[in-house]
Amino acid sequence: MRPRDHITQNLILISGLILFAFAATHFLNHALGLVRIEAMYEFQQWRWMITRSLPGSLLLAAALITHVALSLIKLANRTTLRLPPWELLQIGLGLAIPILLLPHIVDTRGASALFGVSDNYLYTLARVWPTSAVTQSILLILVWAHGCLGIHYWLRLNRRYRALLPVLVFAAIALPLAGLAGFVVTGRAVSFSMQDADLSARIREVTHWPTPADDDQLAVYRLLVRIGFVVLIALVAGYMGLRHFLMLAAPKILIAYTGGPSIRAAIGPSLLEISRAHGVPLAASCGGRARCTTCRVRIEQGTELLAPPNSTEAAVLASMGMPKDTRLACQLRPRASLTVTRMVPATVAGKDAAADHETDSAGTEQPTAVLVIGMKDFASIVHGRLPYDVVFIVNEFIALVASTVTECRGRIDKIIGHDLVAVFGDHEGLEGACAHALSAVYAVDAALERLNQKISAEIGRLVESTIGIACGKTIIGRIGYGDAMQLTAIGTVVEDAMQLKAAAQRMGYQIVLSVEAARHSGVSNLGPLKEVAISDISNNDRMVEALAIERIRDLPASS
Repeated sequence: MRPRDHITQNLILISGLILFAFAATHFLNHALGLVRIEAMYEFQQWRWMITRSLPGSLLLAAALITHVALSLIKLANRTTLRLPPWELLQIGLGLAIPILLLPHIVDTRGASALFGVSDNYLYTLARVWPTSAVTQSILLILVWAHGCLGIHYWLRLNRRYRALLPVLVFAAIALPLAGLAGFVVTGRAVSFSMQDADLSARIREVTHWPTPADDDQLAVYRLLVRIGFVVLIALVAGYMGLRHFLMLAAPKILIAYTGGPSIRAAIGPSLLEISRAHGVPLAASCGGRARCTTCRVRIEQGTELLAPPNSTEAAVLASMGMPKDTRLACQLRPRASLTVTRMVPATVAGKDAAADHETDSAGTEQPTAVLVIGMKDFASIVHGRLPYDVVFIVNEFIALVASTVTECRGRIDKIIGHDLVAVFGDHEGLEGACAHALSAVYAVDAALERLNQKISAEIGRLVESTIGIACGKTIIGRIGYGDAMQLTAIGTVVEDAMQLKAAAQRMGYQIVLSVEAARHSGVSNLGPLKEVAISDISNNDRMVEALAIERIRDLPASS
């Protein structure tokens, strides 16, 4: 991102947050109509102390002008509209809002400034209900949806935000519903009052209702602001069309993607824009705003012909410890032919689809408990059996464990032979993750008794389990290639759990869990602990303290 682009993006974000805060308090003000219209008026007076003060008015006006103007400039500078659906929706909402909002501003702040109208809720409700009630309701919904989309795609990679997401979604639905309900209740009440001649005359008097001549003048202003904004949109569209034509006629460079197509593109657009314009899938969780590294590519050929990373790109790459041959496609503007390798696979592909890479594809670090469970003495169970029998036994075991783990809020991560790896925890911390993992262990043990009643006589022995549990921060992301791409957990916690399971098998225990997992799950009275050798990726052993239990039913109860 060029320095001016970075400043533009930050100004759009800051101005948008100011406008969103104003919209939120506006909705809250509407919602008070469910109590009484006097409550709406009283809260409005408190809001006006800020928004109608000189600093507040200047700030709101500057935020609105900045947000609209810079968003139009950003749209005009786009070299392609092949974008993820959320970005297209965001643009569409952003274009629709001023067409509805500007006339409303004319009828309220404009009428107040030009003709001395007291544009409080009594005036506004009498003015818009019922003739413009639907239009105003649509405007409120569009503004709220536009703001929520922007905030979500700004923060969706933030772990704290993801933890609060259920609460925020509830608030994002409840607040506009309450606001619209308050608008309907008070709008109908004021409309009923306006049907009474005396009350109508009194309302017009106290609000300094505009005269017929003033109304005609306001109608002209409403038309002018609509025409003005439509002209701006037309100018943006014309500029984009002219730029597209010039790019078609401009000299081309060759962009070759490792394992993908080779395309010819004009000089000027970013590599992300080039990829989208030609339908080449490329991840971009933040929408090309340099807030993530999912669009990163490795430069295979042509590095020496590239301009060095700008300050924004360099800071992002440095924070992730990326090597020098790695660049962000949203910031890289090729001026000569390149060969690149996409570092993060895209989840949305296709000629007509831009890559909208989900958070789990980008990879997140989460506190999790990892449970590895397999069949005890598997070799002796299957020895001498027909392949059909082996497959039947394994499938029965896997189906039982998988269904039980899922019921205990776990996610099946992978199946390796007869071993099943499950991950617990998303936004509930290690305590919740470990508690659910331990609940799954108890449930699996009980379910195995039912399974043995079904097949133990047939196979001539009981099917038992061996289990390992570890906990800590785990990286969750989509790993693989092509159709084999799947959400999975990676990291030392997974390896530790697998080795604890192997230790349980080796030492004759049914379950071995790390001391951290036992403590976080609430197990009391840990008793004597075992030291278990765990190997790292370099095959260097380290000793860890673990709780080893011969039978799950002997596991100390949770406190």
